Order: sequence, then C-alpha cells, then structure tokens
Amino acid sequence: MRKTILVTGGATGIGKACAERMAKKGYDVLITYKRSEGPAQDLRKELEGYGVRCEIFKVNVADEDEVKSLFTYCREKFGRLDALVNSAGLTRFIPFPDLDAVTTEVWEELLQTNLMGTFFCCREAAKLMNEGEGGVMVNVASLAGMRVSGSSLPYGVSKAGVIMMTKSLAMTLAPKIRVNSVSPGMVAGTAWYRDRTGFDVDAHNARQAEEIPVGRVATAEDVADTVCFLLSDEGGYLTGVNIPVDGGRGERMP
Repeated sequence: MRKTILVTGGATGIGKACAERMAKKGYDVLITYKRSEGPAQDLRKELEGYGVRCEIFKVNVADEDEVKSLFTYCREKFGRLDALVNSAGLTRFIPFPDLDAVTTEVWEELLQTNLMGTFFCCREAAKLMNEGEGGVMVNVASLAGMRVSGSSLPYGVSKAGVIMMTKSLAMTLAPKIRVNSVSPGMVAGTAWYRDRTGFDVDAHNARQAEEIPVGRVATAEDVADTVCFLLSDEGGYLTGVNIPVDGGRGERMP
C-alpha cells in the first residue's frame, strides 16, 4: 500500500512544490486549500498523472472543527497518514514602527492561522499516525521567526512560535513521530504578496537578491528540497530541528 502525505496550503507555492515532489516519490496526496480551488483542481489532475491518488479538501486551518473534519476525511479516504507538511499560512503587511496598526484583530488572525492552525493539524495528524507505523511532520516557519525581518511584527512572532512548537512536539511525539521545521527567507513565485495592490514583485526580488549571499531569491523548489529531505529516510535521525532555507541571509554580516 502506498504511503500518504497531507499538505496544507498545497495548491500553490511551497506546498505545491512539496506535493509534486512527494507524488513523484509514489505517495498518495491530500492537498488542502482555502482560496485556490482552481489551482488545487489543476494540481490534482497533474499528480494523478504520476499514477498516484490525489484528493483536495477546502479548509480554514484556523478553525479547529474544520481541521478535525479534514482528518476525518483523510482517514475515510486513505485509511492512513505517513507525512504532514504544514504550509498553510498568511501575513499582513505592517511597517514595524507602526504599532498602532497592529490591532487585536491582526494578532488574532495571524496567531490563529499560522500558530494555532499548525498546532491543530499536528495534533490531529499525530492521532492518525499513531494508529499506524508513525510518521513525519514538517512545519513551514520563516526566517522572520528567527530574526527581526519580514512583513510584520505579529507575523514574525507567529513563526517564532511555530519553531518552538516544533521542538516541543518533537520531544512529545518521539520516537514514533518526527517533527521538524524549515524557515525560508524570500521565496519567488509564492502568493504572499497577492493582496498588495501595485506591488512590483520583480523589483522587490532583485533588491532582496543583493542581500542574499548566494545571490538569488529562493524558489519554492529550493524549499521543497529541504522539506522532502526531512521527510525521507535520509533525514531519519533528525527531529526537533529548524533548518533555515535562506541562501545564508540570516548569517550575513552587516
């Protein structure tokens, strides 16, 4: 029987790249989406072309009951879960000095989706994995959770929480389940900027590349490479680790 992977936010960007890689490795795939139904449908057709099974499921990971329904669906459709990638997330663009713009609503939205949503999925995944042979989880955090950077203060805090939660879950769920995280820096081709009207993505990425030691912005496939390593047997001795996928930017000298 083929193994199964669930990828939240799997219709676009990093999640899509991970889903494609794991389907090519022979995994059946369950993809979640919130707003990207069209891309999710297209990706399902693509992955089925690899000879694996692919299902899609609309869910708001910030809603605990919806997450429970997602994993009930996974159990009913696949009967198992071997791997989880938590890629779903969101941000708000607020300059760091503008503290008045960081409202209660902003805090609740980002923490509920990025932090609590990741927790809800890990918790429910652990139940299903423990019914079988165990499994592996990889949470997508951010370089903004490791240093003062990124789109807003609450975004960085939410991702720092994901990193610490990853370490705590790794200790809690061992040895049957491994839990790790990746912290991408700037990633081209993702939808993080889609709510920024008139935003010049190419110019922004060119400026960012000047700050990155390897000289370019990451692709979603760069991040997927590291995620899939952590999911693989080759990464089987790693748990509780957070790997920056940032081209060295986090270590760059001033």
